Amino acid sequence: MTEFEIIANKLSVSLNNVAYSNGDISDIGNEIGVAIGEYLSTEEELDDFITGLKHGISLKNGTH
Repeated sequence: MTEFEIIANKLSVSLNNVAYSNGDISDIGNEIGVAIGEYLSTEEELDDFITGLKHGISLKNGTH
């Protein structure tokens, strides 16, 4: 399994097992950070993740 597949799987499992039902968007961000934070060991990797997140959001909300 590639590191990409490991991270995607860990994120999927983590979000599917959130132990609370009432939260906000910051809670989702926190869950993502906890799930994949160990794989983002440099500022460049974190920046790449944030860039990808912003790109995906812009594709969905029409600002791309």
